[in-house]
Formats: sequence, structure tokens, C-alpha cells
Amino acid sequence: MKIAIYSSKGSAGKTPIATNIALDKDFCIGTNELFHVYDNFIPDNQLIALDTEDEFPDVGDIDIVFDLAGSISKSAHSITSALKMSDYVIVPIYNEFKCLVAGLNTISQILEYNNNIIVVATKLQKTKKDILMAHGSNDWHNGEDYKNIKLAVSEKISSDIPVMPLKFSKAFDNIFEHKKSIKQLMDESPLAKYNYKEVAKQFDDIYKLIGV
Repeated sequence: MKIAIYSSKGSAGKTPIATNIALDKDFCIGTNELFHVYDNFIPDNQLIALDTEDEFPDVGDIDIVFDLAGSISKSAHSITSALKMSDYVIVPIYNEFKCLVAGLNTISQILEYNNNIIVVATKLQKTKKDILMAHGSNDWHNGEDYKNIKLAVSEKISSDIPVMPLKFSKAFDNIFEHKKSIKQLMDESPLAKYNYKEVAKQFDDIYKLIGV
């Protein structure tokens, strides 16, 4: 399985998603980030780090997640080569105007190379209105942030592109601090098991969708 995580907008959540998948599923990591965090916890034999202008090699049957930065251009061979070989491309988008615009533009560009796109609505937080309307439900599909992202993707690109919710969580900071996936953190701490159960379930839904 090969999965690309890509958006031309920074801080959308690419690296936390890629890292959690890699640690959860024992995937290799491919990145074109000049300054990346992976040297600290990914073994050399599971890491491919290269410049934007370089092309990712054909890795055969190796399971890998690509954490991609930068913009698609004629010289951005790292991005296009990863998009072409990936089984799925995950595009993280959060509910902020610049990120929505960048995310929709990113999807339009990706479609030239890969049609298997999944949007992950990141940094979701419940507003007071969401809480009042939820009546105890934890369905993040009903939140205003998620619905705005879903509507934008459906109207501007296609309603066939799935949009998966991913709540804001301190778990993502702890992934890098402890060098463990969310599920691994939950296995070690009853408090983490309680606090991270929703975001872990959301990752399980993403895994189910892509078949890993």
C-alpha cells in the first residue's frame, strides 16, 4: 500500500497524519521536506528523504506513506512521482478560508495524476452551537467545521470524494514527543486511552476506507 499525504497549504496536518499512519501500520516514510522530523524516530532503512526536484524511486511492494510539501510544478518531480504511484492521496483541509482555497486547488491538480482522493477535515472543534445541537452525540459529521469543508469539496470538485473527520487533539503533539502512534500511547496510559478514543476511532475509519 502506498499513501500520499499532500496539500500545498502548510499546517493543514500532513505530517501528524503521515506519522501516525507510519507508526500504526509500520509503513516506511517518504518525504521531500527539507527540514523534517523523521530522522529522530524513523530508522534509516524505512526513510526516503529527497529534494523536491528528485523523483521518488519505485519501491515495489513496500508499504509507504509519502509526506509531501511544496507546490506541483514541472520541476516538482518528488510530488508528481509520489502521486502517480500512490493507491490513495489524502488531502488534509481545515475550515479556514486560505486552507479551503488551497485544498480545493490542490485537489484539482492532484486529479491530473491520481483519482483516488480522500479529504480529511482536520482541526475539528465543536462550537457551542454544535454542542447544543448534538444532544450527547459524538458524530463529528454534524459539526459546522466539517459541514463547511464537505460542502466546499462537493460544490467545487465532486460529491464523490469522501471527506473524513479528524478532531483537534493534543495527541498529535504527543506522537512526536513520545515517538509513538495514538494507539500506542493509548496502550501505555489509561488517561490517554480515555482522552484519545475519539481521534483513534476516526483514524480507524480512515484505515477501513483505504483498506489498511
